[in-house]
Amino acid sequence: MPRLLPILLLAWSFAAHAQPRPELHPEAETDSVSDPDPDPAPDPDPDLDLDPDADPDPDPDPDPDPDPDPDPDRAFGAASPFGARAHAAAPRPRGDRSAAATTVDARHRPAADAQLEELLFEVPGAHVVRTGGVGSFQSLALRGGEFGHTRVVLDRIPLTGPDTGVPDLSVFPLGALDRVEVYRGGAPVTLGGGAIGGVLRLVPRQDADDALALSLAGGSFGSWRLDASASAGAGRTRFVGAVGLRGSRGDYPYLDDNATAFDPSDDRERRRQNADATGGHALLHLRSHVRGTDLDVLVLGTSLQAGVPGAGATRALHASRSDVRWVGAIGARRRVGRARLHSWLATGTRRHRFHDPRSEVGAGFQSTDDRNRFLHLRAGADVTLARFLEATTLVEYRRDGFQPDNALGTDEPDSRRDTLAGALELHLHGTLGAWGFALRPSARVEHSRTDAGENRPGVGQRVFHTQVTRPTFRVGTEIAPHPSFTFVASISSGTRLPSMLELFGDRGALVANPELTPERGRSIDGGVVVRGQRGALRGRLEARAFHLRIDDLIRYRPISNFTAKPENVAGADVRGLETGARTRWGPVGLIGTCTWLRSQTDPGAELNLRPRLRAQLQPSVHLERRGWSLVLFADVVHRGAFFQDPANLVELSARTWLGAGARVGLARSHGTWSLGVTARDLFDARGQDLLGYPLPGRRFALDLRFRASLDPATPPNEPREIP
Repeated sequence: MPRLLPILLLAWSFAAHAQPRPELHPEAETDSVSDPDPDPAPDPDPDLDLDPDADPDPDPDPDPDPDPDPDPDRAFGAASPFGARAHAAAPRPRGDRSAAATTVDARHRPAADAQLEELLFEVPGAHVVRTGGVGSFQSLALRGGEFGHTRVVLDRIPLTGPDTGVPDLSVFPLGALDRVEVYRGGAPVTLGGGAIGGVLRLVPRQDADDALALSLAGGSFGSWRLDASASAGAGRTRFVGAVGLRGSRGDYPYLDDNATAFDPSDDRERRRQNADATGGHALLHLRSHVRGTDLDVLVLGTSLQAGVPGAGATRALHASRSDVRWVGAIGARRRVGRARLHSWLATGTRRHRFHDPRSEVGAGFQSTDDRNRFLHLRAGADVTLARFLEATTLVEYRRDGFQPDNALGTDEPDSRRDTLAGALELHLHGTLGAWGFALRPSARVEHSRTDAGENRPGVGQRVFHTQVTRPTFRVGTEIAPHPSFTFVASISSGTRLPSMLELFGDRGALVANPELTPERGRSIDGGVVVRGQRGALRGRLEARAFHLRIDDLIRYRPISNFTAKPENVAGADVRGLETGARTRWGPVGLIGTCTWLRSQTDPGAELNLRPRLRAQLQPSVHLERRGWSLVLFADVVHRGAFFQDPANLVELSARTWLGAGARVGLARSHGTWSLGVTARDLFDARGQDLLGYPLPGRRFALDLRFRASLDPATPPNEPREIP
């Protein structure tokens, strides 16, 4: 941080002599989802944003900077009054526009089988890994980082930490979400938490009008889904409720190579067994304005029960897993003078069970019933210090508890982790002539104490105590020589604390190492964002180069035939380019992303599980006539080759998947109906993201949606959003 002081002093002097203004450029607002708080405080915390359709803040003050030009990306995804929508909404969340961030709509997808994975394909720099079909394990890596380097938050509640392991995105259904926001590299201080790779923010359902919606879907390999939601409001209080069920047999065909990848003579076609999955969710989201205070109450419960089929060549027919979790939170915001105060209290629990009585998966005989609990307290303030300077302060406390249990193993003591963090972010902004600029330096300090024990046969029980203090920082900047052209750059640092499993071992195979140090990362990126409109053509293009340096990577080293010990090993460098584009020309729309990266460990090998090229293209056509609408779309996803193992001995070949679909909407006096059909992997390329775990090939899905307005002021044939 001392190296940053000259920069901050220079920026302060620069801003003091510049003409201040609250926004970087006149149409900056069009590059984001709208903020429900029209208070004149400039560029509010994205942590407080709601969706574009959210009802306005009860504060009667008018918006001081109304948007003179509708967002071309939002227009591209604008809701049809007849039940169909082209694609995603606004491309970036409001707030820190120097951050490499992308927002993707989760509710108005034309695809009949939309999953969280599909949304993440629209994010440059994102790499999603799956082990199978519906209900199988899914995770996200950003810009070549590890899967555990991605921080997942529900609204403002961290769902992942050092003790939750690699995040499994398969447990989060789209029916409970309004949109997702993905920050690559450094993120705003209110969301980042010092993550190395970036942040995935899941924004829960939010509705602005009174409505009832139903959806029923079915598809290949026994997949099905049923969702229902309702929203209502009275005065300054709004309520949203959503429930859903989903399932799949998962019995898709795959090629079994009999674990001999270089000998095709023994290959045979099989069907996946023990890959069935059943899940559900329930959401309650209430927002209210009481005596100058905005209240936000959120409760989300999810459940997933699934078989664990194992690798394709070593089938597991009796293993299973279960993941049940719930999160409850209450937040408050209030303006006091030139400050906006916000606080948050959240708690939740996760129960994860894994049953492998015959040791088919390869981790030994197990019947575990592990429970995680957390309590999260947060308080902060956004303060306007001058016309050209705002500050955000934040204090957080979190307690995580872990209760392991294995009916087929030894008893393990409970463990806990207490974390206290404080953060400060400044926002300097102004203009020099026609050029606008902004600078966002931030710093965060986090202290963590972990208490846990280990119980090993022949050794007995040992108790460990570890303490770690980790400072992180980020500096983001943007310069706009023209309202449609912006240069952006940022530099940041991040860390990942060792997990309790890495520090204290497990019940047998993994040996404790309390001397582990946190993984550390440093990220830098720079690029340009161009947006504008010429006649019927409108769109947005971004291009960035990035470099990520990771040190003290934690890897397991075998110390005997049956045990392994985690150790800090050499680091790695990841360099890459990422581009994203969203355009619309009349009824024709196009979304495209491309990410190229090269990685190298200090010994000289490539990092495994990092595709060198990933690209996605989504063209669409949106047609409307009186009483009906039609959306035609296609998607092409290319994943380049990559090495499966750290030694670079096994390379998975490149794959390209082609899909297409259509959705027809029809408005009637009682409500709006829409019917969608989607085909995936039309050429049956199949492939695998992890060696030995085959992905489903060609498949189809069909869904029917209905939406009725419960507001008498809204005509039934003109709903404000599609079903």
